[in-house]
Amino acid sequence: MKLENTTLKGRQAAICVLLCLAGLLVITVLAPRKAVGQEAPFAVKGTAASPTAANVPSDVELTSMSPVAVLPSASYATGGKGMRNQGAGAIVISGAKPPIKAALIYWAAITQGPPTAADQSVIVQRLFPTPASVAVNVVGTAVGSGAQPCWTGTTITVFRGTIPLTVATGNGLYKVTLKPGASGTTGGADPWVAAPLPLFEGASIVLVGTGTGNVAVYDSGLSGATFNTSLSYSLILPTTATGSLTLWDNIGADGQQGKSRTSIVAKETTTINGLAVAGPGSAYNDSDWNGSAGYPLPQLWDDTGHNVTAASPRGTTRLNVTFKTNSATPDCLTPVANVVEVH
Repeated sequence: MKLENTTLKGRQAAICVLLCLAGLLVITVLAPRKAVGQEAPFAVKGTAASPTAANVPSDVELTSMSPVAVLPSASYATGGKGMRNQGAGAIVISGAKPPIKAALIYWAAITQGPPTAADQSVIVQRLFPTPASVAVNVVGTAVGSGAQPCWTGTTITVFRGTIPLTVATGNGLYKVTLKPGASGTTGGADPWVAAPLPLFEGASIVLVGTGTGNVAVYDSGLSGATFNTSLSYSLILPTTATGSLTLWDNIGADGQQGKSRTSIVAKETTTINGLAVAGPGSAYNDSDWNGSAGYPLPQLWDDTGHNVTAASPRGTTRLNVTFKTNSATPDCLTPVANVVEVH
């Protein structure tokens, strides 16, 4: 009996040793695979904790700004498309009321140093309704630049161009094509997998049509003011609000959910004159900076709009706008333009 117990204990010990060795082998093999395959949130490109976020201002407060253009007896519509790692994109416009009085296109690109010649113009063509328009070369004016939003390179530049009204006739589908060299790759790669410079962010079209309001466009003093924690500024309205209707659209670069399809950030809040307009706690609930103009990929561009009449009662002369990012993992964001319609 004593011999049997000794033999049993010996077998148990041997089994224990084998199991322990097997466990160590599993840990040794799996640990590095996890480190390679699952990038921690703090390492995600485009966010404030990225190694390339050092030069991005955290809390930015801009001076009050007047519109760069005001059109009376008007209304507007906007549409945008995220275009990182793509050579062309389609922008759909709805809600414009012909005849169109003005047509603007905005885009932004990240570069090493000054923007390349290829990034300073785009080709625009209306494909629908048919017959399609001619394709026109639209040369942009740099309306603002700032620190690149936590990728590579040094600078992001925002451009504004004017689309001929023979092309921008109203609602429909508009194709925006990049010039060769405007994007480091045009094969449609996931931006969090491939990001060769230059990095083209996206484009938005603003159509100002006929209506009963006063439409104002803002970009100078706002475009390119990259931030990663909060941004505050004041828009001087083109006319005193009556309290009947005020609309506001925000166009911005580099908004993202997190990494590819993994949600980490996208909890930004927007307040106007102290009223929650977007983000958690608002009626809209969603963020104005989640890259929705490029869902599901490439993201990195936003074109959102809200009815902000409740934030602009009779007698209001300014819209005081504040964006705040997710405090746990702030996103790096670049404003492009705002459009307002006041009645």
